[in-house]
Amino acid sequence: MEVGSLPVELWRVILAYLPLSDLGRCCQVCRTWRELVLSLDNTRWRQLCLGCLEYRHPNWPSQPHLEPPSWREALKQHALTTRTWTRNGPELQSSACLLFFRRRKDRRVWHVGPGYEFETLRGALGLAGPYDRVVLHPGVYEEQAEVVLKVPVELVGLGRLGEVALLVCVEQQCPTARLCNLVFMPPWFSTVVYKIVMLRNEVCECRASGVFLRLSAQGLIAENNIHSNGEAGLDIRKGANPTIVCNKIHSGLRSGVVVLGNGKGSIRSNQIYNNKEAGVYILFSGNPVVSGNHIFQGQAAGIAINENGRGMITENVIRENQWGGVDIRRGGDPILRNNYICYGYSDGVVVGERGRGLIEGNHVYCNKGCGVWVMSSSLPQLLGNFIVHNGMYGLAVFCRKDPDNMDANQENWPGQEGIGGDGVSGEGGDGQENFNGEVELFGWENDLESEDECHSARRCISMALVESNCVSYNGAVGLYVKSSEALNVFANLINNNRGPGVAVLQSSQLTRFVTNCILKNGRGGVTVEKDCRVELRGNGIYENSGHGVSFNSSGQIVENDVVGNRGCGIQISGSADIKVMRNRVQPAQGCGIALLGPVKGVVHDNVLYQGHPENKKSLLHMDPANDSCALRNNSILRHNSCTSIPPWVLESPPARPQATSPAGLNSSQYPSRLGISMTTRISATVESGCHSGSKFCSIL
Repeated sequence: MEVGSLPVELWRVILAYLPLSDLGRCCQVCRTWRELVLSLDNTRWRQLCLGCLEYRHPNWPSQPHLEPPSWREALKQHALTTRTWTRNGPELQSSACLLFFRRRKDRRVWHVGPGYEFETLRGALGLAGPYDRVVLHPGVYEEQAEVVLKVPVELVGLGRLGEVALLVCVEQQCPTARLCNLVFMPPWFSTVVYKIVMLRNEVCECRASGVFLRLSAQGLIAENNIHSNGEAGLDIRKGANPTIVCNKIHSGLRSGVVVLGNGKGSIRSNQIYNNKEAGVYILFSGNPVVSGNHIFQGQAAGIAINENGRGMITENVIRENQWGGVDIRRGGDPILRNNYICYGYSDGVVVGERGRGLIEGNHVYCNKGCGVWVMSSSLPQLLGNFIVHNGMYGLAVFCRKDPDNMDANQENWPGQEGIGGDGVSGEGGDGQENFNGEVELFGWENDLESEDECHSARRCISMALVESNCVSYNGAVGLYVKSSEALNVFANLINNNRGPGVAVLQSSQLTRFVTNCILKNGRGGVTVEKDCRVELRGNGIYENSGHGVSFNSSGQIVENDVVGNRGCGIQISGSADIKVMRNRVQPAQGCGIALLGPVKGVVHDNVLYQGHPENKKSLLHMDPANDSCALRNNSILRHNSCTSIPPWVLESPPARPQATSPAGLNSSQYPSRLGISMTTRISATVESGCHSGSKFCSIL
């Protein structure tokens, strides 16, 4: 049939149904048919190339969004490579190579080493024929010039990994080759960066690490099963920068992946589980990108960042680990963003002594310990996280360096019993000591390079920051502070926790709470014990089961809306020296503002409104013997059936932050910035931030 009998577009539709063999036959009919078949490159040839299960996208995995110059040519090269390595023998025999290798029965094996056929690799390659095997015995092989691979050969090192080292620059002129159990080191005359491609292998039961990369090594390690090794599954150090994709890394006797000594790398879409120590351990200036991994059921921390480790840790699922889901300490300074950290047997995120980092947009939920545990001398930034349904505190900031040494006399909130350890390091109980031994063994520490330029680009802060987080439905206090360092707490939603919304037991430096919504918590809204320095400004404190604010210390309570709490609106006790100014207070049952004991300071320009007609308690109460506290210009409004007192309208200024139903919010939005709005009347119903009885916060 002539091509011209139908439009070209219609022919292309018809030919798109042909299998590969028929397309080949059509190419042989004539030049016109050939050109027509070749014009199907972006349609049928692309479909055939991507539909072959044996082959990946030609640019996988680094640039799968880029198409090759020709899909037909890419399919042809894949097919030729497969045919080359499968036609050289009738039987399949196992090899020590990275993949199975079909041998020819007549191929030869050449031995290289002292006392063998050849003393140099160059000599063996000069006589080796196609598909021969060259076996290198333990030793270091150095060549003074480039070695050329002219025919396909298999190079295999004997002994353990590291016993055969090649100081060789290799030029590959043959279409393919196989390399196994060799360590390549750069020769003196070469600036080459070595690249390795390691696909679909099983690496197991090694005495040391399963895969060891160093000296700026690059390449691809994908779809391997790496398990049951004596050290780390993968060890990346000394500037190595590989791509680690779609592997199973599990059941190791130490960590799953270790990145240290300026190691980098992209660790993506792996399953890392059931390792004895941390799933991913970053230390000594390691700086990888860890994204999209499933890190679960480890016997220590999910991810540990220690000893000035950094890293970009994004969009991972980190669950069911024995220690903290993420453990940051001793100079660790990562970016931890948009991860799911859940169902851990201890705490969700631990920021230990001298830990830093940006912790943003994470979902930390259903951990048996605290959601986030911050220890002394730490300067993290917690922004826009969802910290919900954890067994103990939502967020705890402690002055103690070791949680085991906590004050035994502190109040036990519900869920605090059996606190458990959060982990000392990412490498097991004695992990740091063991790693120091390994560091001395490899002697890498003197080779560390400086990356101060990159590190200096990070925002510097002088105090810990907690901003725009949702801290809800946790088993004890929402935010627990017992610290000797300054802390800023801005624009958070703290609601429906079993204990008080906020409890400050120790705060020798100023702790500032500004524009937070503290709502429907199981005890009081804010509790401040003696000898603390606290400022409450512009907060909305609504419908908590105890006092709205209970203060036994020095500080300021300025411009807050304290509404609908079951105890007093604001209760000041002890010998506190305090300023209570421009607040709007409506108690559900108790006093509006109660001053108990020898309180010092001023209480002025507050507006107090009777919450219920049957509440006969005084809206402003001060002990008669108190002569050190000044009361000035406070407005007291009560229900009066004889007069038409209008409802109290919060107009100037509008209502302080108050949560509304979070319907329509998605997990990418900040909960408190978007879940806080204004109400028009003080008696309006306050909606909770989460649906009662749900295991997950509805904002999620």
